[in-house]
Amino acid sequence: EGRTGFPLVDANMRELRSTGWMSNRGRQIVASFLVLDLKVDWRRGADWFESCCIDYDVTSNWSNWLSAAGLTGGRVNHFNVLKQARQYDPDGQYVRHWLPELEHVDTHLVHEPWLMTPAERD
Repeated sequence: EGRTGFPLVDANMRELRSTGWMSNRGRQIVASFLVLDLKVDWRRGADWFESCCIDYDVTSNWSNWLSAAGLTGGRVNHFNVLKQARQYDPDGQYVRHWLPELEHVDTHLVHEPWLMTPAERD
């Protein structure tokens, strides 16, 4: 549903739910966040993507989720959500598109709305 409180994650999830598609970078960020930050079993993410992705492929989906969970024996890519947001959506255009509730948030706060003062929230 895109309600984690982390705008880049939420925007990606809303895009997937709305269109059935998410960029590869978005998939990596979301998978890392779910498995490594929220400590949710990777299979729940893989199952959900299987039910939502219009470009679903058994091999790609399940192997990418295995990799995100660090179960392939290779390097674990733990994505820093804020760093990724600043790098791939520096002006917050993507986030604002999928999270219209952040449409009027200043660019320097759009990826960290929890830093807004009470006056900025009004």
